Amino acid sequence: MFSIKLKVEFDSKSQALRFFKSIKPELEEEYLRSKTRVSQKENVLDFLITASDKTALRASLNSITKPLKLFEMIEEL
Repeated sequence: MFSIKLKVEFDSKSQALRFFKSIKPELEEEYLRSKTRVSQKENVLDFLITASDKTALRASLNSITKPLKLFEMIEEL
């Protein structure tokens, strides 16, 4: 079993909530090889990804980091 913890700090609680809502449909999907848990504390989102193999772990991590990069670009506009 492989796992990774990711902590993302936003400028505000509302910004963290907006990002969480934007990826919520992806997080609600059930996958056989990986699971992602997320918790929010004020302006911080904590992710815990567990996977049965490295490939699934990387795919799950990408499903968070790619939308995060896009979210940051949009917020800067």
